[in-house]
Amino acid sequence: MRLDLLDAHEQHGIVVHDEHGPRGPALVAAEVAGLPSGARFALSGAHALEPAQASAVFRALAGQRRPFRVRLSMASIQHKAVVDDAARAGCVAIEFDREGPLVDGLATGLHADRSSLDRAIGALRRVRGLGVATMAHLRLGLPDDDEGVFERTLWFCRRALIAVPVIEPAPLAQGGGVSSRMDTDSLENGLHWTRRKLARHRSIWRRALWPGGVRDVALVAGYRLRRDAAQQRRGRYTARMRLLRRLNRTARAKARSQFLLTLGDDRAPHAGPATRRAWLRTRATSDARVRALFIRVEGALDLRGARRLLERLGQAVQAGYQRITIDVDGVEAVAREVVTGFLAQNEARLAEIAKCTRVVNLSGVLAALREQLGDSADLRLIEFAARG
Repeated sequence: MRLDLLDAHEQHGIVVHDEHGPRGPALVAAEVAGLPSGARFALSGAHALEPAQASAVFRALAGQRRPFRVRLSMASIQHKAVVDDAARAGCVAIEFDREGPLVDGLATGLHADRSSLDRAIGALRRVRGLGVATMAHLRLGLPDDDEGVFERTLWFCRRALIAVPVIEPAPLAQGGGVSSRMDTDSLENGLHWTRRKLARHRSIWRRALWPGGVRDVALVAGYRLRRDAAQQRRGRYTARMRLLRRLNRTARAKARSQFLLTLGDDRAPHAGPATRRAWLRTRATSDARVRALFIRVEGALDLRGARRLLERLGQAVQAGYQRITIDVDGVEAVAREVVTGFLAQNEARLAEIAKCTRVVNLSGVLAALREQLGDSADLRLIEFAARG
């Protein structure tokens, strides 16, 4: 079945939700029954179908076995019974928009509920497992989107096994103004870069071959997207995009490090070895319009993590950021060598970076460190850097 999901002329439009509200499932089924033999159709409407209406429509269509596509809400996609009903009714493709957990999950990741995003990804993978294509309309340039949204979009499309990814600018961006954390040039460049990455031969065949069931659908739509991308300019991987990718990382801390605990009222601060479950997590978001960068540091900061963080700060300054804020409220432990040696060895670099850097939520960490180490020049150096 060579069905081009991007060509509306190949499918008859069946309205399930008009200006007066939802149409009855029986009316929809009767209209479908009147189509020519072998005709394909698309269920359309002003809104994506919610679980209750979607289930009723699919049950009314059961037995007709005509291939169709439908736009569902994320709540419907995560409803197992609804997806099963759609597959039994002959659905070959499910469309969805960027909503629910995909808004925060793809934006910056700072406030995203990772468990909700994982559940959405699992539901989309299950759709592919049933032999139904997934067509994602991902609008980039929403208010919280920074330049890291393009990298996260690629990750999401691969992880969720999206068969047909359609990358679109957010509606406000189409009107000539950008409401996101990016300027107009950054958004346009990122859109072109993402489309090019998704339109590579390898990416198209990966989406089509695994899992199977809708191979022709994915290939036809993928190569149409490739032709469209070839007519646009080629986007580039900018220094800010690369920096955000490196900052949004989780790395295991070295278990041999001697750590000073800095967080937790129910345990007395003491020095001890890090457990094997000690991790350093850095999360970052940027606002290119005001040249600002916000970094959240969580977990265990060992010597290797401190060196990498200092390197990233230097790259941020070179990338043009003039205001850098580091939130250390989530730091649970700091390696002793970070305080006693690393700071003094890199005093000149820290003093240079401190001109545009501010450290917030530092008082609790310093109090815990002073309780264990006493006052020292190293701790006063941290205070000096924090005043930037």
